[in-house]
Amino acid sequence: MSNQILLALCAGCAMTPLPRKGEPLDLFDIPKFVAETMELRGLVVPVDLIRGRTAAHLERFRDEADRAHCPCLTLMQDAPLDFGAADDSATKTLTTLLRAAKLLGCSEVAIRSKTQPENEERAVVAVRSVLQSPHAQDINLLLRPTLDPVSDPMQLMESIKRIGGFHIGAMPSFAHAEATGDGIATLRKLAPYAGAIELSVAGFTKDGEHPSWDIAAFVDGLLSYGYTNKFALSWEGKTNWVAGIERARERLMQLLGREDPVA
Repeated sequence: MSNQILLALCAGCAMTPLPRKGEPLDLFDIPKFVAETMELRGLVVPVDLIRGRTAAHLERFRDEADRAHCPCLTLMQDAPLDFGAADDSATKTLTTLLRAAKLLGCSEVAIRSKTQPENEERAVVAVRSVLQSPHAQDINLLLRPTLDPVSDPMQLMESIKRIGGFHIGAMPSFAHAEATGDGIATLRKLAPYAGAIELSVAGFTKDGEHPSWDIAAFVDGLLSYGYTNKFALSWEGKTNWVAGIERARERLMQLLGREDPVA
């Protein structure tokens, strides 16, 4: 049975040169390239891709993405925020991200938290206050797990529940799931909260499989649990990122039962 999980691109890889071209894509050419060449239907926008851009630039990028039928879905930041700190720098950063997400047309902002356990209550109050502000209207906040140290999926779930409301969720990753030692169980725990799941690739084995984890097992586990949202493909390799993402897309399409017919 065909599954309609949306396949999007974590567009940070578009900051590296195109094969044989020697330079990266222009910012405003990314959506059309992703839609037409890579056959992906959405963008996860890293903060680094738009750093230093004006509001007019973000709005134009949104318009180009909509025109290409490859909309901006999620604004993602890698650097973790400490909402439990005594100052309000983390909440100010989150507010800025929410404003940028609106300009881009994103419905989600995805961040990591580095709050210490003893400051968890302060962090919950801080995040909740931002989500209840006008800046967060119609935008969901997705909490991303960390790899160093490896986030406890149960603690991530507990944070989401304590913050509460309709606009808080998670953005798990296959890399984090593998790092927990029980990847399928981790993904199944976080899937009900997941606005997206990140799938990073750096290459494939001669057999066409991921060298670090079993993509088929992870995808099958999510499908059997009923996951229907989106996968965000990211590239961490040092070779041809276009070919790498295309290969990951083909493998996922096969696993999702959406291969092109041969006859």
